[in-house]
Amino acid sequence: MNKKLINYLDGVFSPYEDLHSVKELKEELSSNLQEKLSDLKSQGYDDEVAYNMTIDSIGDISEIIESISAKTRELHQMVNQDFSNINLPNSDFKGVKVHEGTFNGSALKESDFSNSDLSNSTFKGTDLQNSDFKKVTIHDGSFNGSALKGSDFSGSDLTNTSFKGCDLTNVRFEGANLTRTKLTSVGLKNMSFKNCVLDYTDFTYSDLSGVCFDNHTLIGTIFKGAGLAGTSFKNVVFRNVYFNSAYVKKAIFDGATMDKLTYAVLKGSKANLTNVTVI
Repeated sequence: MNKKLINYLDGVFSPYEDLHSVKELKEELSSNLQEKLSDLKSQGYDDEVAYNMTIDSIGDISEIIESISAKTRELHQMVNQDFSNINLPNSDFKGVKVHEGTFNGSALKESDFSNSDLSNSTFKGTDLQNSDFKKVTIHDGSFNGSALKGSDFSGSDLTNTSFKGCDLTNVRFEGANLTRTKLTSVGLKNMSFKNCVLDYTDFTYSDLSGVCFDNHTLIGTIFKGAGLAGTSFKNVVFRNVYFNSAYVKKAIFDGATMDKLTYAVLKGSKANLTNVTVI
């Protein structure tokens, strides 16, 4: 690339070298300008004129750069934020991006977190009753020991997030991605998991009495020691599902399809496997 052009761009972008988004803009602009410079020279313009015409074609990019950098720095300020042990009921966190945030021990009941990205954040021992988490993204988060009664996680992505020991009374999870989510040692009686993704979801030692899993496909889902009285698995497809020590005698498996290992464990636990297909 033209050395003079490189030096010019280095000068314009040097205050923002720490920002990845601005760095990408510089790389794209460098490529485009080099192409334009070559085109002008091929049209017969000498080096100096072609260079000046190339620079003039950029216009005032400082405003664009500053806008990008301001937004990026604002996002960076929301990383590792600590909202622990504060009293903020009815708070508006709608649409925010808070990565690795800490909300431990806070009073946040009836708050709105809908459409937010809260990945890697923790809410241990937090009062979040009747809060709105619809369409939230929380990967690798933790709600362990929190009060979530009446909260709504419909349509959310909760991949690899933990809800160990939470109060989940009347919580809604319809349409949520619960891949590798840990719903352990919690009461889930009569809860709806309609249209949820339940691959490798961990329900260890939880009460799932009366829950309907009808027509789901369960891959690697864990029901170790779970209470399954009246739980319905009608027409469910089971693949490597873990039922060790679960109470399955009163669970309903009518029309289910399952692998041989899952079948063997359920049979050994005296489950009613009439009308079950083994694959």
